[in-house]
Amino acid sequence: MTVTRYERNPIARQKCLDRYGYSCIVCKFNFDETFGELGRGYIQVHHINPISEIAGPYEIDPEKDLVPICPNCHAMLHARRPGFSVEELKAMMR
Repeated sequence: MTVTRYERNPIARQKCLDRYGYSCIVCKFNFDETFGELGRGYIQVHHINPISEIAGPYEIDPEKDLVPICPNCHAMLHARRPGFSVEELKAMMR
């Protein structure tokens, strides 16, 4: 059995957060604003193109391929296969 493993890239993650900030791209929730010091710097990062669908070498563009997302919205993005897009999830919230 052959397995392809993609490493999480902390540099790409930080570039994404430098670009978009630490608020959820869908619902705007910010852990720092809600929980203070406890939430400072906490947010998940979502791959626009799922890693599981990438075949072969892949170079991440942190500004185009990654977005900050809270755990609740992240779970909803992956609530079906294929996953919802960020735009679809935003539209559902309105």
